[in-house]
Amino acid sequence: MARERDVHSTNDSLKDKAGDATTILESITDASCFVDKNWEFTYVNRQAKAYHKAASEQVGTTVISYYPDHDRWYEAHAYPATVGISIYFRNVTERVRAEPYRDSQTGEIRRWFGTSTDVHDLKVAESALKKSEEKYRSLFESIDEGFCVIEMLYDQDEQACDYRFCEVNPMFEQQTGLRNSIGKTIRELAPLHETHWIEIYGKVAKTGEPVRFKSEAKALDRWFDVYAFRLDAADSKQVGVLFKDISEQRRADEELLHSRHQALAAAREAEAERHRLNAVLEAVPVGIVVSDASGAIRLANASNRRLWGERHPISEHIEDFSAWKGWWADGSARTGLPLQPSEWTTARILRGEEALEDIIEIESFDAPPVRRIVFNTGAPIKDDDGRVVGAVVAQMDITNRVRAEEALRQADRRNDEFRAMLAHELRNLLAPISTAADLLTLSQPSAERLKQTSATISRQVAHMIGLVDDLVDVSRVTRGLVSLEKAKLDAKHIVSDAVEQVRPLIESRRHRLTVRTPPESTFVLGDKKRLVQVMSNLLNNAAKYTPAGGDIVLNMDVYDDQVWISVTDNGIGMSPDVKERAFELFAQAERTPDRAQGGLGIGLALVKSLIDLHGGSVTAHSEGMGTGSTFTVRLPHLDEGTGSAAIEQPAQPEATPRRVLKVMVVDDNADAADMLAMFVEAVGHQACVEHSAHKALERARMENPDVCLLDIGMPDMDGNELARRLRIQPENVGTILVAVTGYGQDRHQHSSQGAGFDHYFVKPVDIAKLVSLLNDIGNA
Repeated sequence: MARERDVHSTNDSLKDKAGDATTILESITDASCFVDKNWEFTYVNRQAKAYHKAASEQVGTTVISYYPDHDRWYEAHAYPATVGISIYFRNVTERVRAEPYRDSQTGEIRRWFGTSTDVHDLKVAESALKKSEEKYRSLFESIDEGFCVIEMLYDQDEQACDYRFCEVNPMFEQQTGLRNSIGKTIRELAPLHETHWIEIYGKVAKTGEPVRFKSEAKALDRWFDVYAFRLDAADSKQVGVLFKDISEQRRADEELLHSRHQALAAAREAEAERHRLNAVLEAVPVGIVVSDASGAIRLANASNRRLWGERHPISEHIEDFSAWKGWWADGSARTGLPLQPSEWTTARILRGEEALEDIIEIESFDAPPVRRIVFNTGAPIKDDDGRVVGAVVAQMDITNRVRAEEALRQADRRNDEFRAMLAHELRNLLAPISTAADLLTLSQPSAERLKQTSATISRQVAHMIGLVDDLVDVSRVTRGLVSLEKAKLDAKHIVSDAVEQVRPLIESRRHRLTVRTPPESTFVLGDKKRLVQVMSNLLNNAAKYTPAGGDIVLNMDVYDDQVWISVTDNGIGMSPDVKERAFELFAQAERTPDRAQGGLGIGLALVKSLIDLHGGSVTAHSEGMGTGSTFTVRLPHLDEGTGSAAIEQPAQPEATPRRVLKVMVVDDNADAADMLAMFVEAVGHQACVEHSAHKALERARMENPDVCLLDIGMPDMDGNELARRLRIQPENVGTILVAVTGYGQDRHQHSSQGAGFDHYFVKPVDIAKLVSLLNDIGNA
């Protein structure tokens, strides 16, 4: 009975416990069931009913009939502990666990408690993950770019200092050249790897911001295109790096960039060269014209435009050259003939002619047109096959050069004529002097013969002095070395003085001279000596170029505040070319042996220069050869009340010296020294002669002369040095030093004054002035 009570008590207890378990099982999320020892379901909870449509039929059925995979349940008998198995039921994946309940006395399994969990979604997710991992692994293994997973390493300051390779794909080694890298750091593999790589990856790991960049890894001798991103959680130290070696591309890009830079530099240089060439072409004083194969002008520089004028037509064909005006000017038989279109330098170059040098005269397209002489040369422009595709022609304006050459030829001709005229004139003057000297040596001349001979010598010397003076004057005037001593002058006095000077020549040629002047005084402002020289030259010129017995008329009048003085003759006249250059230096009408009028051709040039200095003008007029000539001088007219007229002082009679002077003559020319000493003695003074400057210096110290007449151009010591030494000798402090020299220019006179000379005479010495000077010294 007791045992029965115990059994009932146990059953009641079990029922109570089962009721409590059922309540719990109904609330859990897993499907739960109880199975008796015969494998029949005794209980299923509502979750199991939700899993299976046949759950309401499950109680009372066996597990074997419900789960086809019953063999695994049988296997559970062999396990003393909890058994878990997985079965598939109606496309629902479950994870089933069964736990046996055993009899406490016998250990026999009395029933099973089973749970099943729906793991379908988990299985699907696991399958998808597996497939994803397989795809990732396949991609990881097959991509042609390098990929690696790195773990950042940090120093004690939490700064990224290195990184370790955790995983690499097969392309990693090929892309980087690094071997056996997994588990190693970049510092181990490439100690010189740049720090900025570590800094970039450290920033990605810290911020989680992916980065894409291109950079050079010098330690690996490569360039990489990199994409880096952080893996997993925010605190992950792992970074995924996808990269590609772009070294070849970079080198290609750099080569391309270098080529582009070179091309750009070449283009810039070509452009700069073009600008420089254009600048050179525009600057050169030579006309440059470039034409194509048909003769069309493609370029013409500034000098070319200046040569031809801005209205120059731009030719498009060789036939258009007919609009150009040009004539041959090379001095050949064709000189003066017009150029045909095919004869221009461009046309001939395009035909294949080479080494062309053409001298032509062109007429510009200016208004009015200008004629120029140009020197043309050029060269063909050829392509790679040697075909002529254009022409370059250089045109140099040689007009001035040609004119200068002609002027030089004319100057040479005039110089030759001048030398011939000078020799002729000097011979003409020296001939009577030489004859007179010979005549004096033949016999004792009578007083009348001696007077006539001396007069002849004096006249010829005067003519010779006049020639030399004209040469000196024209040189000084043309160089601007003449200063005028201007005063108010009566032009009538100038005319009368000039007539008086030329009268002997006029009378010797039996000319009839007519002078017409106003009755009243006619004043001008000028240098009397120079104006008399002007009128004398004009009268002398008329007398020389008028045949014996001709007429000469000098007329003076006042027109429009100017004094007009004209000299008209009925002589040989002037041709147009002679009239055009009448006032040029050394210009003279053509001379023939039977009609040589003398002169050096400098008189009219001197006249023009002196009149220009006076602010006036001079003109020449002639109707032609054999019609005579007229020369007209115009000078500004002064009113009678303006200024004061220069007072001409009458010549003072020469005074007889009160004492005889001791005069020393020093000249290395013995004849000149002896003749001058003889003249000094002839006028009443004592004279001594020395031909050496050193001997003269000693003699002057011993004899203390009153006057020394010293030549300047002596060989051993010139006159200036002799004068300086005489000045420092105590014995000669009071000696009057007089320079006697053939140098007549102002600079020579100034040099002599600086050397200590008191007076200056130009050879041949003006005897009257010398006598007057000696008389003045003797009377002092």
